[in-house]
Amino acid sequence: MKLNFGLLTVKGENLRINKLSLDTSEVIVEGDIASLSYSEKDLNKDKGGSFISKIFR
Repeated sequence: MKLNFGLLTVKGENLRINKLSLDTSEVIVEGDIASLSYSEKDLNKDKGGSFISKIFR
């Protein structure tokens, strides 16, 4: 997920998105979350990416 201040990666098992709001930029992920990692990498250079990363641009 791209946030205003970088990229948040959620890893785990049986992950599912229960809520995705484009109006409020809110996402609710449920499942067995093993890790959350944050990167300040500049995502504007890469115009590709996953479906979710394109939504939050």
